[in-house]
Amino acid sequence: MQFLEKGISDVIEYESYKIQTYKWGNGSKKILLVHGWASHSFRWKKYVEQLLHQDFTVYALDAPAHGLSSGKMIHVVLYAQVIDMFLQRKPDVTAIVSHSIGGFATAYYLDHYKSHNIEKVIIMGAPGEASDFFDFYKKTLGLSSKALEIIIKEFQLQLGQLPSYFSTAKFAEHLTIPALIIHDKGDEATHHYYSIRLNKHWKNSQLVLTEGLGHDLKSKEIIQMVVNFVN
Repeated sequence: MQFLEKGISDVIEYESYKIQTYKWGNGSKKILLVHGWASHSFRWKKYVEQLLHQDFTVYALDAPAHGLSSGKMIHVVLYAQVIDMFLQRKPDVTAIVSHSIGGFATAYYLDHYKSHNIEKVIIMGAPGEASDFFDFYKKTLGLSSKALEIIIKEFQLQLGQLPSYFSTAKFAEHLTIPALIIHDKGDEATHHYYSIRLNKHWKNSQLVLTEGLGHDLKSKEIIQMVVNFVN
């Protein structure tokens, strides 16, 4: 983890959470990297190395219950609140690069929070519908309809909305910030159909579909594409 140690580490308190953040470089352009499910800031190592060559100051944060941040769970609303809290402190950040549930949270954030200076967004391998998670749990865990109903009620209590409310395509309907949407056709964690639909709803977006990279989307070409786009 030497790479993380090279960054300036800072812990920011948000409600009862301690959020681990990192900063690399002192370039004139400022960017925030938002990781996905079961991940943390280390995933961005190769992106950071490239961005530092292009006059960027690079920030990353560990989501609640991920990496070195505290907490027992993560959901889209909480992740968006953490992104907002961070960007309120760093209003000169003008770009976000996000992956997986980080992309879902970024779409939610941009739709629900307006006081930011974001000019470019990248969303990679993002899920598209919260309701899909419940279908997955029902199939995988063999939950009864009654059990599912209880879980959905708890979800609504915690997040203030039904699962059907959480849809990246709906969040994108009023967004006009230039966006690059990347998804692999063989992604087994989140279907690339969601990124096709997201691209249709997001007016100023372009879509790149890859093959053979899976959910992680790790390749030199993708890194270069991302760096070129934010540059």
